[in-house]
Amino acid sequence: MDEPVEKAESVASLHEEAGGGNPGEEEDAVSMGSNSANTNVVNNDPHDSAEGKELNPNVEQDISKAVSGEPGVTAELEAEEGGSSVDIHEQYYIEQKEKRKKALQQQLLDRTRVRSSYYTTSRKEALVLQYVENFNRQYVQLYPARKDLFLTPANEFNVKKFVCTTIRPTQPAFKELYDYRSCAKFIADYLTYEPLDPPHELPQSLPSPTYTLKVQCGNCFDYSVLLVSLLRGFGYDAFVVSGYASRDITTLDETKTESDTIGVPSPKESVDSAPPEKDGPAEKAAKAAESSSKYKVKPPRMLHSHFLISQDEKAKLQAQKDLENQRLAMEREKARMVEDDDELKGLRIHAWVLVLPGKREVAEAFFIEASTGRIYSTDNDNYLGVESVFSSTNYWVNMQVCYDGLKGIHFDLGDNSKWEFVLLDNTQPSSYGSHAAGNGAGKKEDNGSDDEDDNEGEENSEILDLPPSWVDRISITKEQFESKCPAGSKSMLYKNARVETFAEYHRLDGMVSRYTFFADEPRGFYGEIREFFNNRRDKLRQRLRVPYTGKIHEFFDPGRHHGLKEHIIVEGKTTEIHFYPHSRSDGLVKRLEKEDKIIQYFTEREDNLVYRSVRYDSDSFDDGKDEKMILKMTEKFERNKASPAHEDAAKKTYFSRDEKIRVVYHLEDGRIIASYREFKKPNADQKASTLETPISFEVNPYLKPPKKQHLYAQLCNLIRSEQACIQAIKNSEREVAEILQARNSEEKEISLVIPVYDTIRNNTKVVSVEEKENHKGEEEESKATDLDYLSPFLVNYPNQYALTRSEAAAVKDACLKSVKERLIEKANIIQSRLEEVTAEYQRHQLSYSRNADSMTVEETDDYVKFCNESLFRIQILEKRLAKHKEAAPEKYIELDARLKADTRLNA
Repeated sequence: MDEPVEKAESVASLHEEAGGGNPGEEEDAVSMGSNSANTNVVNNDPHDSAEGKELNPNVEQDISKAVSGEPGVTAELEAEEGGSSVDIHEQYYIEQKEKRKKALQQQLLDRTRVRSSYYTTSRKEALVLQYVENFNRQYVQLYPARKDLFLTPANEFNVKKFVCTTIRPTQPAFKELYDYRSCAKFIADYLTYEPLDPPHELPQSLPSPTYTLKVQCGNCFDYSVLLVSLLRGFGYDAFVVSGYASRDITTLDETKTESDTIGVPSPKESVDSAPPEKDGPAEKAAKAAESSSKYKVKPPRMLHSHFLISQDEKAKLQAQKDLENQRLAMEREKARMVEDDDELKGLRIHAWVLVLPGKREVAEAFFIEASTGRIYSTDNDNYLGVESVFSSTNYWVNMQVCYDGLKGIHFDLGDNSKWEFVLLDNTQPSSYGSHAAGNGAGKKEDNGSDDEDDNEGEENSEILDLPPSWVDRISITKEQFESKCPAGSKSMLYKNARVETFAEYHRLDGMVSRYTFFADEPRGFYGEIREFFNNRRDKLRQRLRVPYTGKIHEFFDPGRHHGLKEHIIVEGKTTEIHFYPHSRSDGLVKRLEKEDKIIQYFTEREDNLVYRSVRYDSDSFDDGKDEKMILKMTEKFERNKASPAHEDAAKKTYFSRDEKIRVVYHLEDGRIIASYREFKKPNADQKASTLETPISFEVNPYLKPPKKQHLYAQLCNLIRSEQACIQAIKNSEREVAEILQARNSEEKEISLVIPVYDTIRNNTKVVSVEEKENHKGEEEESKATDLDYLSPFLVNYPNQYALTRSEAAAVKDACLKSVKERLIEKANIIQSRLEEVTAEYQRHQLSYSRNADSMTVEETDDYVKFCNESLFRIQILEKRLAKHKEAAPEKYIELDARLKADTRLNA
C-alpha cells in the first residue's frame, strides 16, 4: 500500500477538494439542514409519498394486489396531511402489506436459499478487504477534508464486501435489453426509487444486484450497480460513479421536466380544443336569412403576394419561437433560483452510471441516470461533483477539482495524475488511445517480447488481484421482463404531464400506458389524456380524451369487423368514423356526421365514386319521427378516361323535395366551365313523349344535342342511381348502429387475447415422447371400443350380451351375408367402370380408323392423348379388380374367425 501513497504524494497538482463544497460549508450545511433534509425530498408520486419510507409498496410482484390499492393509499395521504385518523380497514391494509414485505425479506435472507459467498468471507476477500482498509486509512490521512470513499459497505447479510466484487457482469437472454437505452429504461421502470436518508451521507449497506432485482426497490447505488452489471455483461465499458448531484436528480423530482425529454411528445398547442361557441337565436336568424337569399353580390377579389404571405408566416413563427425561448429561459432561471435555495446544494450524494468509449461502437463518454434511464452528457449541470468511479475490475478516486460542476473534468481513467486507482493489477487503459501509465503497474502491452512477459509475470505474481464476484448470476425471468414495473404499475409526474405505465395483462382493460397532459390556458391548451392498449380482442390500440370538450378519439388495429380504424365521439355523439378501405368491399374511407348532414368518402371503387353526402330536414328531428326526411343527396366521381368528359359525370345531386336531379360533368381539356344537365323527375304514369325538356348547358356548342329517347334513358338511369343511393345511405345508417352497439357491448365486457406463443399464460406443457406414445395408444383403444361392427345386427335384440344359440347363429349369418354382398358389389362396380372405359376406347379407336386420313394434326394429337389416358385407366382398373378378387376371400375368412372369437356369439 506504500506505493500508491508515494504516487499520490508525488503528484504536485493534487488538491484537497474533488467533490462539491468545502469542509466548512459542508459542516455548516449539515448542521443547519440535517433536520430539513427529509423535507427537501420531493417525491415523484403522491401515492409514493403517502406510503412513507418504512412501507415499500413495490417489493415483489406477489403483493401487487395489495400495493395497487390506491384508495387505501389516498386515505393514508389524507391522514398525514389533514391529521384525520385512519379507519380500521385502512389500518388492516397497511398491516397486511407490512407483513408481506417482512415475509419477502425473510425469504430472501434465508441462508439456505443462497450460496455461502453471500454470508461468508473467503480468504482472498479478507485479504482484499485488509488491503482496501489500508488504502482508505492512508487516504483519510492525506485528505481529511474529503468525503469518505464508498469502498466496503455491508451487504444484505451484514457482511462487508468490496464494492467492485458486488458488480456481477451478466447478459440476460433478452435481445430487447442489448442496447443501453432499453436496458436503462427497463431498470428505471422495474424498480422503485428510494432517496438516500440522510441525503448527504453514504449508505451503510449495498445489497447484491440479485436482491435488488427481487425486492424491486433501492437507492441510487442499488440502481447503478444493477445497471452496470447488465451493461458490462452486454459488452459496454460501464462504471458506477459516486458523487454529488442536484436535488431534482437525487430525489427523482421530475416536476420541472417536460414530457418531451422522455419521448412523450406533448400535444400541439391549439385553441381548437376549446368548445365551440353556440350561436344564439339572432345569429341563427341571420344565417337563415343569408342562406335564403337567392341573389348575392360577390365580393371583389383580393390579390395577395405569396412572397409577402410567406414572409409574414416566417416572422410569426420566429416570434413564437423567440417567445418560447424566453419562456424556457425564464423557467430555467426560476428553477436555478429554486435550486440555489437548497441548503444541501453540492452535498447531496448520488450515484449514476458512466459509459466510456471504445466498446460497442460508443464514440464518446456519457452518463446514464439509472433512476430515470435518461442519457446526459459528462458536463451536465445536474451533476455537481465526482468522488470516485468503480467497476468490476477496479476502483478509481478522482483527483480533479470540481469548481463548476463537472465542466473540465476528464474521465480518462488511465491518466494517473487525475485518477488514483486502488488495485495495481487492474488499471484502466486510456480511453483516448494512449497506453496505461504508471511505473509499469499497467497491463502488459501486446507487442512485448517473451522475456518481458516472463519478467512481468514474476513481478505481477506479488500483486494482489481482485477476487471473483460473490454474487450469483443475475437471472431475469420472462414474467419479470414482461411486468416492466413494480407490482405491475408505475407513475411519474412531470411538469406538463403524468405518465403511468402498466404491465401487460395487469389491468383488465388491457391498458399499458396513460399520459395525462395538464391544461395550459394561456397557451390555448385545455388538457388531454392519452391511453394505450395491448392485446384487446376489439383491436383497440389508443384512446384520446379531451375532457374540456368531451371529445373521445379511439384508434383500432386492422382486423375488426366493418374495417373500423378510428372513432371520434364529441359529447356522447359520434361525429367521425374512419375505416380501412382495403378491408371493405365498398372502399369507404371516412364518414362524417353533422347536425343535419352526413358525408362519406370512398377510394378505389369500380364506379369511381369518391364522395357521397346526404342532408336531412332539421324540422323532422323535432317531430320525433323514426325516419329523417332527406332533402338532398350528392355523389361525386373521379374522372373516367374511357369516356369523353361531356359524358362522364363528376357530380350528381338528387333534390328529393324538389323532385329534381342535376348532373355536372367533368371539365374538358382547355375549358374552365363544366357542362351540366338538370332533370325534372316525371310522374309514375308519364311517358317518354311527354318528358319535360331538361335544363342543360353545353360548353361545346358544336356537339349534336341528344335525342329525347336518350335523355329519357339517362333519366331512368339517374332515378335508379337515386334509389341505389338511398339504399346505400340506409345500409350505412344500419352499419353505424351495429358498430355503436358492438362498441357498447365490448366496453361492458372487455376481453383480452393471449397469443398462442405465450407459454406463461397458456400453461403450455412440453409433452415427452413416452407420453405421446401412451396418448396415441389410448386414442386407438378408444376408437376400437367406439366402433362396434356388430351394432347394426344386434339392434333388434334387447339383451345383446345374452343371446341364444339360434339368435347368435342368425346374427353371424347376417353379418357374413352383408360382407359378402358388399364385396360382390364392389367387384361389380370396378368391373362396370372397366367396361365403360374399354368401350369408350374402342369407339374412339374405330372412329380414328375410319377418319385417319382426313384428321388434322391437332385432332391426331388429341386422339393420341386420349388413348394414353384410356390405356392408363384400363390398366389401373384391371389391377384393382385383380387385387380385390384376391383380398375378398381373405376378408371373408378373417371376419368369420372374428365372429367365432366374439364372446357375444358363443352361446
